[in-house]
Amino acid sequence: MVFKGLLLALLLPAAGLAGSNKDLLIHPFWGLPASTAAVTSQLPGLVVGETLEYDIHWGVIQVGKAYLRIYEAVEISSRPAWHIVSDAKSGAFIANFYKVDDRNEAWMDAQDLHSYGYYKKISEGKHFFNEWVVFDNPAGKYYGTKMNRKRQVSNFEGVLDKPVNDVLSAVYRLRAMTLEPGKAIEMDVNTKRNWRLSVKAGKREKMKTDFGKKKCILFEPMVGDEGLFVAKAGRRMLVWITDDELKLPMVLKAEIFIGSITARLVRRTIEAR
Repeated sequence: MVFKGLLLALLLPAAGLAGSNKDLLIHPFWGLPASTAAVTSQLPGLVVGETLEYDIHWGVIQVGKAYLRIYEAVEISSRPAWHIVSDAKSGAFIANFYKVDDRNEAWMDAQDLHSYGYYKKISEGKHFFNEWVVFDNPAGKYYGTKMNRKRQVSNFEGVLDKPVNDVLSAVYRLRAMTLEPGKAIEMDVNTKRNWRLSVKAGKREKMKTDFGKKKCILFEPMVGDEGLFVAKAGRRMLVWITDDELKLPMVLKAEIFIGSITARLVRRTIEAR
């Protein structure tokens, strides 16, 4: 599947739109009240409305556009949390024979950066699944609902013995860390099971995109599972993150069954809310 396993997403214009389709699941966090607390974060430059725009190419062919956005700050358990929204859509040409319409959301605590839950809708060609998860740390469990391509729905739950990240919030947690070449970074992650994500930091390199020419550090996930920021089935996922205060994902490259997909940062904007 062309887009599966990529970090990026093309953002829908408003949060909660996935729930407007009666055939999709609805996350319990949609419609949460906005946070009234002053939101401070370990993530430099992170503000509501930050949007990262990417062009996605398969070889020399542009196959889609991509965006990552901090959509809003909401209140969960009396604490401010970032609502991160992402989505991936194929361009008009490739959609004629392989339509992609993926959406991911995450709710991440603004202070300690753990995840409260995630939402995922994957629609790629004939492949489809939809699910939501809530991480209930006080109760020591996670629970959720999933839907298969036949629109059959089932519930699941499991033990949660520590705070975790989903794979989308893990990207933003990485931006808050001290990034140094040669350093291994590990995070506790849950994607319907608990596992340990290990990311190897490589060398510094200069990368050039339409966003500009920036010094970056190369990162590669070494252990993975399903998701956005994951190498799987023996294929590599490489991410170049700017070596500056913002720590922006500048270039992403994922091996697929034929060649590779590359996403390059086009611009960063702050949308007033």
